[in-house]
Amino acid sequence: MDSVSMELQRGVVITREAHNALCDLKALVDLATKKIHTAELEVLAATISPTLAEDPEPNLMAVSEMLHSPRFKTVLRNALAKSETAVAWHLPKRKAAHPY
Repeated sequence: MDSVSMELQRGVVITREAHNALCDLKALVDLATKKIHTAELEVLAATISPTLAEDPEPNLMAVSEMLHSPRFKTVLRNALAKSETAVAWHLPKRKAAHPY
């Protein structure tokens, strides 16, 4: 395999890693979104029928705790790092293709 093919394969891997890191972040954000939406519905239900409504506080607290958790911060940092690595890998190639 020539060096150009190997370098392109490296670019594919770097870009795939960025995509996977963003998918991990999205999964956490999607979970937080579902919990906050559930809390929203619970508050809405309380306006309609206070006796049947669920307490939104557990879901609100879960979202807050998740967004402040070391895991979330690690996943966010990883997504940023992998995305920046992908941009850094692709940018010189783009500049070389369009030197003007």
